[in-house]
Amino acid sequence: MGSDLSELLVSFLQPTLTTVIFFLSSAMLSLGMAVIYVLCTRSRHVLIRGFAGLLIEVSRGVPTVVFVLLMGNLGLAPYFSGLDLEGVIPGVSWGFSVAATFIVIGLAFSSSGHLAKIIEAAISTIKFDTLEYMSTLHPGVWLKIKLTFLECAPALIPTVSARLVHHLHNTAFISMFPITGIFAAMRTGVIETALVIPYLVVATLLFVILGSCIHMMGNGLVKRLQRRPTDLGETATLTG
Repeated sequence: MGSDLSELLVSFLQPTLTTVIFFLSSAMLSLGMAVIYVLCTRSRHVLIRGFAGLLIEVSRGVPTVVFVLLMGNLGLAPYFSGLDLEGVIPGVSWGFSVAATFIVIGLAFSSSGHLAKIIEAAISTIKFDTLEYMSTLHPGVWLKIKLTFLECAPALIPTVSARLVHHLHNTAFISMFPITGIFAAMRTGVIETALVIPYLVVATLLFVILGSCIHMMGNGLVKRLQRRPTDLGETATLTG
């Protein structure tokens, strides 16, 4: 019994690493996209604002599985056939490294619009005093970014964390390709051993643990920021 449990747990080690790699890379890219969208929607140029708004609506309106399938198959195009490097990404079968990179982009795009809307909602919570301070005294760009983030953080971080947990769950779609993530490991284990419940329980616990880590890091960051000085004058002094 003990050896069977050990084998089961060991079978999820590498798939968990693969899932984490896909999550971290796509989540960071998605956050970057979201910030760019938000900045573009505040542009003076109508075309830039319109294009950013279109990207936000498309990314929010199309299911993640469609983006994963589209980008994964684009990465398998003959044009990229000579670019593959075996073993670059753990858990990715030979010949699919480029497709895996495209899938990361697809995953990132699928969450970018949602994150952009979350950022916009958080920005709307900025206090009038802060806006007046920035418009009157014209602080430097870095100080503006810092003040904006500190004001938005209590509303921004928890909602972003919740969206990133959902983003973590979307990594299950990588199993549609020969990529061994948590969901794929569960499916393979069930097929090979017919032990449905054990593999299902372990996969569920892994997703819960990883999701809880995201929430805990977000909550920890909020608490840390709340201990910082909130007075604008004191903040300006500290940041120069």
